[in-house]
Amino acid sequence: MGTGCSTNEPGYDNTYALGLYESALRRTCVLPDIGIDETMLTYSGLNSNAALQTYSDELAKTIPGYIEKVGAALGGLNAVPNAVGLGALVISMILEIYVKSTEGQTEDTYSMLRRVFGEEKASSVRDTMSEYLKRHQLYLNNDQRLRVEIRRLEPVLSLRITALKNSLLTDNQMSSRGFKIWVNGAAFRLQMMIHEARIDVKAGRDISNSVSTIGIATDQYLNELGTLLEKYKEYKKTSTQLEPSKELVCANDACGVAVTNCIIRNTEIPNCYVHHRHETQSTCTGCDMMKYYMDQVFSKYEPILHLRTYFSDLRSNIDSLANQDSDFTVPSAA
Repeated sequence: MGTGCSTNEPGYDNTYALGLYESALRRTCVLPDIGIDETMLTYSGLNSNAALQTYSDELAKTIPGYIEKVGAALGGLNAVPNAVGLGALVISMILEIYVKSTEGQTEDTYSMLRRVFGEEKASSVRDTMSEYLKRHQLYLNNDQRLRVEIRRLEPVLSLRITALKNSLLTDNQMSSRGFKIWVNGAAFRLQMMIHEARIDVKAGRDISNSVSTIGIATDQYLNELGTLLEKYKEYKKTSTQLEPSKELVCANDACGVAVTNCIIRNTEIPNCYVHHRHETQSTCTGCDMMKYYMDQVFSKYEPILHLRTYFSDLRSNIDSLANQDSDFTVPSAA
């Protein structure tokens, strides 16, 4: 009886799968879009204040009237405290909305939320993150009120991230969008916890218990990340297609139909595909080819590899991150 797929020579599947992956890199929409958002990455590390200052300096050079008007966007403050980590991220978003207004745009949705959530409107994780960002902006200069908001919204976000994880793992709801929301929601929640610890440091409170709690939460997310990645890898095998493509080939006055390409298609995104040209007569229909291709993707694609790195690096730097304390100085014409 037939096996339903061709058997290739030893080593072929791995070699061919590597070629498929290299072709996929030419059009990354066919690859998993589950990374931590660029804004989150920029303002999660130990150089977040410097990144914010650089962003502001670039705006000052390119936006007419920026120096005169940005102070109003920040509530008339000459210096904004706690401009590190989540504080720096919130300030960058305020500046982003200001830039949009100067360009005549009326959209008031932060670009980070658009990138993470896309058209996903009914998301409790989005609702909680959006509400926190608004509250943080309201209390930029009021540590105690901000601390109250963090302590109110952080457990809400935690619960909603857990509900999403359970949905992805046990309710057959796995998707690239759902995974991306989970991983960015988890990263955001940890940043909230770290920012509360920063406020406590300024108030002279002992943060040893907080640092321990954040470490435990980070370890939990690292463990859950591994489980989710295994489930997601299986999901991608079903939402990715490897299709032999035939075309008319002519030689020596004779023409015939030959399989010359393999089309890699992401069925989650309309019209998202890339052609991989064969270098041999073999095709992408070999036994377990999808498995070998996904092994290449999940072992080499940087946005996937960086997920573990993000949480591991944060785990190693919790104490340093919690003890950061830098202001953002509002630009002046002086």
